[in-house]
Amino acid sequence: MPRQGLKTETVVKAAALLLEESGYENLTLHKLASKLDIKPASLYTHINGIDELYVSLADMALNQLSDRMLNAAKGKERGDALRAVAAAYCEYVKQNPEMYQMIMKIPRSNSEELVKSGRAVKSILFDILSQYTKDKEKIIFYSRYYHSILHGFVSLDQAGFFDGTYSSDASLLSIIDDFIDRFEKFEVSP
Repeated sequence: MPRQGLKTETVVKAAALLLEESGYENLTLHKLASKLDIKPASLYTHINGIDELYVSLADMALNQLSDRMLNAAKGKERGDALRAVAAAYCEYVKQNPEMYQMIMKIPRSNSEELVKSGRAVKSILFDILSQYTKDKEKIIFYSRYYHSILHGFVSLDQAGFFDGTYSSDASLLSIIDDFIDRFEKFEVSP
């Protein structure tokens, strides 16, 4: 019998906290059950196993990231929106490094739910880039370029490759400004 008041959403939120506390590799259903003060078998009332939990965590992370990106871009256009989204993306990763790792597991999940959530994140960038051009190939190319910049940047930052001699936030903004400059000057027809 499920614990009174325990919901799937509560289980996933507890898993997200545990994930950030102990890391992706250390997340187990047994530890999650202990955190929730229930028996491990009781979790199966809410999830079908660790793989389903991973999908739920990745979906939560995508929704959180999407919300941050949308809020950052709100009321902004073109370069200002791209700069704001980059800052929001990187800030999300700094605050939620393990949840971000869940997002990186998406291509192997074969989950339609995650594909849909991933498209929502992509659409934010596509909307901004379409302010420059209607050429779908350029939009796809530059969205991949932009995302590669962000992912590469946060990955290097997380790994400790950026020392304190120069602000990583200032570096990010310089890199995004270069991206915008290239996009505006060389690749996009007016």
